[in-house]
Amino acid sequence: MRNLQLGELFALGASLRVTYRTLERMPHVSRDEMLAWQFDRIRRLIEHAYGKIPFYRGLYDRAGFQPADLKSWDDFARLPIVEKDDVIANYPQQMLEPGYDLNQLIVSRSSGSTGKVLDIAYDQRAMSTFILAGLRLYRMGFRYLPWHRQLYIYTSPYPLHSLFGMYPLHFISTLTPVPEIVTTLRRVRPALLVCYPSHLRQIASAIPDDERTKLGLKVISVNSEMSSQPERDDLQRQFGCPVLDEYSSEELTRIAAQCLVGTHHLFEDINYMEVVDGVLVGTNLHNFAMPMIRYQQNDVGKIQEWSCECGWRFRRLTQFEGRRNDSFIMPSGKTLSSGFLLDATYEFLLSYRTAVREFCLIQESLTSVVLEIVPDAGWNAEIAAKITERFRQFLEAEVTFRVEIVAECQKTKSGKKNPILRRIA
Repeated sequence: MRNLQLGELFALGASLRVTYRTLERMPHVSRDEMLAWQFDRIRRLIEHAYGKIPFYRGLYDRAGFQPADLKSWDDFARLPIVEKDDVIANYPQQMLEPGYDLNQLIVSRSSGSTGKVLDIAYDQRAMSTFILAGLRLYRMGFRYLPWHRQLYIYTSPYPLHSLFGMYPLHFISTLTPVPEIVTTLRRVRPALLVCYPSHLRQIASAIPDDERTKLGLKVISVNSEMSSQPERDDLQRQFGCPVLDEYSSEELTRIAAQCLVGTHHLFEDINYMEVVDGVLVGTNLHNFAMPMIRYQQNDVGKIQEWSCECGWRFRRLTQFEGRRNDSFIMPSGKTLSSGFLLDATYEFLLSYRTAVREFCLIQESLTSVVLEIVPDAGWNAEIAAKITERFRQFLEAEVTFRVEIVAECQKTKSGKKNPILRRIA
């Protein structure tokens, strides 16, 4: 993703006051007011997509739908669902409004867990809203002030380094060796750390116990990989500050984030989210350059109306299990969700705190599961035996289980270190 140009930065600055004031108000409006606002945005988005975007005109014509047919949420629920392969096959000519110059748009590239390259283009107005929604996200965890520094560990830089000197952001690549990350953390002394859960575990292992709470961190935001609440609670204890989960994607940008109470609030003013056959489907309400309408995220979860102790009235995301293909399938057809498996693996990580530096649980075949372990100083054969005995209680009789010592755990096709991987179709 390229850096914002000077004109785009000034446009962002001009929208800062009005847009952010709206973003601050929206989490507190009634459910009826939110639904009415969302439906109006969706109606305008669909009219635009049908009239300007070749892919959607063809998709809706084949379904026998025209924008005038959209009169209720039931009508919207009958619209075809868009999948990742649809976007890849039709980008850019069929997915963008004719006349847009890709060089003038902000293009984000991701492969997700499938390994297929996906480009998403945003217009300047939408990108400004997403940036300010990110500012709001971090303020869910602490009083994020203009002079607070952020250390951002990710695959590529964010499109800006500050807001005219405010909220300075220091980027470091995920490929940077952990000792260098720790050196940067000590030098920058950020109030906010944003990283993958796997990086946070490695950082915690590389810093002495008595130093972690003295780093000056006020909040840590983890994203892009699955983590369990017990794991985040343990990391919160180690660093002496809240560790909050964020759920985003390149296609839909900000989807949900945890407040200090622990609720995963959907960002209802950024996306309209549905659950279809147990899978999350989202419509981005701002990106008119490349609309994402009823886009299937392929993540499993449930949505519930909720009035949280924190004061937000946005619905909450519950039973979020991550991607469907990260669950394990047993020979009987029974599914072990990624959330269950993650809790099971983190159980032993807490029990053997000095023994395991890193782990990855992998289903190699329908009848074979391996737990890769990067050992720490306290590792021994007795621990391996106890872990094996414990996991055999979760798996069916036909499934073999083994512990394998490795120098580095396997990664997803996109290069991330997810603790739960399924290598079978």
